[in-house]
Amino acid sequence: MSELQSLGPSPTQAHPGDTESLVGLYFRDASRYQLLTDVAEKKLSRRLSFCYRVISRDLALPADTPQTYREVVGSLGDACAFSTRSRRAYHLASASRRLLIQSNLRLAVHIARRYANRGIPMTDVIQDANVGLIKAVERFDPTKGFRFSTYAYWWISEEVKRCMKRGTRLVHTPENVVDEIRMLQKASLALHQSLGRMPSQSELAEEIEVSPSRIGELRALAIAEVSVDSPVSSGVDITLGDSLSAGEQSAPDHDMADRDRKRTLAALLAELDEREQDVLSRRFGLGLPEPETLQVISDDLGISRERVRQIEKGAIRKLKSRFDNTDFIYP
Repeated sequence: MSELQSLGPSPTQAHPGDTESLVGLYFRDASRYQLLTDVAEKKLSRRLSFCYRVISRDLALPADTPQTYREVVGSLGDACAFSTRSRRAYHLASASRRLLIQSNLRLAVHIARRYANRGIPMTDVIQDANVGLIKAVERFDPTKGFRFSTYAYWWISEEVKRCMKRGTRLVHTPENVVDEIRMLQKASLALHQSLGRMPSQSELAEEIEVSPSRIGELRALAIAEVSVDSPVSSGVDITLGDSLSAGEQSAPDHDMADRDRKRTLAALLAELDEREQDVLSRRFGLGLPEPETLQVISDDLGISRERVRQIEKGAIRKLKSRFDNTDFIYP
């Protein structure tokens, strides 16, 4: 969104309470840029065509390459790596592109305002309208002879319509998935009215010709998201994210604490001989899926259960006598 931020105030940077004032500010900011007259637009189109020809010749682009900012200037890459003439054409084309965007901001605002009060924040609608305007500028071919405003009108309208289709979802969902969700909702309503009950998953799958598992996926994707930045209640600065506990496993120092425990345990076991380490580790399940019984250790080592118990108690007694009255510092 850096492109939008450089053109004017970004609608998404405001708090909900500042939305109306920010939209008004954006309208005033957009009105500072004058619309291009027919003569000025034709002059700008000729300038862009000239820049595209210069760059195309320098890059030896195919003759059938569309003469658009996206295709020609996008193929240039690092402008400094080419001739002085190409660099000048690149900077002139970039300035013309920016002028074309700024002079049509009022057109984007005009189209966005037609979709006001449809459940979508006006700030989001304006932002998508600007995205459509930028796409139009980068795909506009001045050699075709059309007026840019006519060409841009379609791109801006399409982008705003996509915004309406996405709704207020926080996480962007692909357009084809949004269409599937809407088809599912429409089929569910129709079947509910005809059957007099909620349709089953298999009935919905048969109606829209998908697998039953796909119905479950679409239902999960249709669940509305909740932003962690949402306020807990009106008039309170605490957000939902502030009230959520991360838990021990997600604590930033969890990995370091686990490492310290392992180092401490290794230092403790180093005070014992090999047999004591083996018995104690197996009895407490250190490094094992679960602790082992006295009988299992006895059978494996070929000694009696009582002897295993004595080794275990002796190892624990040794550790207690070594560390009970001292401040243990692991290496």
